[in-house]
Amino acid sequence: MNEKKYLIASDIHGSLSALEKTLDLFREYNADKLILLGDIFGSNATEMVEMLNEISSKLDIVKGNNDWYYEPENAKFETYPELYESINGTLAYLCHGHKLNDMNLAGYGAKIIMMGHVHRPFIKLEQGVIWFCPGSIASPRMGSEKSFALISGHKLQILSLEHKVLYELDIN
Repeated sequence: MNEKKYLIASDIHGSLSALEKTLDLFREYNADKLILLGDIFGSNATEMVEMLNEISSKLDIVKGNNDWYYEPENAKFETYPELYESINGTLAYLCHGHKLNDMNLAGYGAKIIMMGHVHRPFIKLEQGVIWFCPGSIASPRMGSEKSFALISGHKLQILSLEHKVLYELDIN
């Protein structure tokens, strides 16, 4: 099986410099796919769309609670309220996280739940399901560092912008 590398980020909130950094990391890690977990766009959505159009075939974006205000025009990619995706053979549920309160996602077969919204990185394992948030490259909260996630093969890492491993877990 040809395993892919995924770079995952969230909560950019219209910051062009944070999006540029995200795209730089995508190229630096030679990732196969960029997953953005919501609250990406801001009043400069047109500029951001132009930047993202360059990698549109390697991009998955779920909408955050703030993205509903900015409908990207001229986008060569789709944005979704939520997505299910196979991540190297493991079913993952991708969402922003602002609507997760009462959902029983394990009942749908997802073994990984990727979310944004809280602006702080974490990984937790509950009843065989991996929950994680990459944190925020633009505006971390609660004393956390600016961060992103990387899945390479069956390893999930959350990294600081200085490439320090903050959290790590094997996905099996």
